[in-house]
Amino acid sequence: MNYREMVHKLISTSLIHRYHITKSAQKAGLYYGQPMILEYIKEHTACTQKELADSLHISPASVATSIKRLEKSGYVTRSTDKDDIRKNRLFLTDKGLNILTEFRSICDETDREMFKGFSEEECRLLCSFLERLYNNLDTENLTNSQMKAEIQRKGGRSK
Repeated sequence: MNYREMVHKLISTSLIHRYHITKSAQKAGLYYGQPMILEYIKEHTACTQKELADSLHISPASVATSIKRLEKSGYVTRSTDKDDIRKNRLFLTDKGLNILTEFRSICDETDREMFKGFSEEECRLLCSFLERLYNNLDTENLTNSQMKAEIQRKGGRSK
């Protein structure tokens, strides 16, 4: 097997996994990207939209649009910061927590299906191999989101 074939298999696996996760989000009634926003708010209760955008490396405009949709669906609430009325604090509602739990369950099932037939040792080895591949190509310790933004900024892909 040559390198090109192995890289193709890695990329194809990533693509089909993303497809299944996107379908899972749709089953749960979410748009792609919204689950990571809900997960961030769950872990960082009372965060601001700016903190959310900075942490997830997405534009403030994208965050605003997503929050508006999530709020309209009843998954998130906004509350004005008592110390600075220019800031909104974000909170997950019970409905948001329930939909996130449902989505996570569907994703966990997808992951179990993907690793069906793998032993614990094989999973550890695969993780070790993937980490080595990643580290071999690591560029200036950039996060995945930063690399994506850099590619888009350089014209590698239009938004």
